[in-house]
Amino acid sequence: MTKEYFRIKDNCRKGLLKHLSKAFSLIPRIESPKILDIGCGTGVPTLWLAENFNGTITAIDTDKKSLDWLLEKIKDKNLDNQITILHISFYNLKTNPNFFDFILAEGFLNVVGFERGFLKIKEMLGNERYLVIHDEYKDHEKKFDFINNNHCKVINTLFLDENVWWDDYYRQLETEINALQNKQNKDLFKSDLKEIESYKVDPSVFRSLYYIVRKL
Repeated sequence: MTKEYFRIKDNCRKGLLKHLSKAFSLIPRIESPKILDIGCGTGVPTLWLAENFNGTITAIDTDKKSLDWLLEKIKDKNLDNQITILHISFYNLKTNPNFFDFILAEGFLNVVGFERGFLKIKEMLGNERYLVIHDEYKDHEKKFDFINNNHCKVINTLFLDENVWWDDYYRQLETEINALQNKQNKDLFKSDLKEIESYKVDPSVFRSLYYIVRKL
């Protein structure tokens, strides 16, 4: 992937940050929190966390190119002392139990499996500390019950309907891709264009939900 690809995706992804901000506004402030961002990608939410919390952030992902791009941005913003990047699988991450104050999982549990991933994440979260999960809306009642039956409590939710995904992400992404003059650059977005077409076929599939969770 090229810098142009990452730049465009980042610019479009920023349209969703207002929803992340609202999700975090639903939990109490903690002074100098230890934060884990799982599946951070190019780190648009990671940098938002750094700008809005005075704690330390561990950002992990298995995509080396995305992390290299994030590292460039961290250096540009002089955030080296606040953000630690790890090129590692979540399941290989070694940390003390109950270590983190906040954990963010943006779309991550949809990839690894909600229940399996949740149980692993819970081990890393401190008691009376908070987990923010962003996941597809499908089976939301089952997920809600699973969380509440595993020594945690969903204290709030934030629903993002299909219109949010179009207005705050896909519309701009489609516009920026179509504006590209270089065919080679445009070809990098093939999977994104397929995603946009899938949205147009059935927008309801793209509904999602933030779960704001406290570990008991």
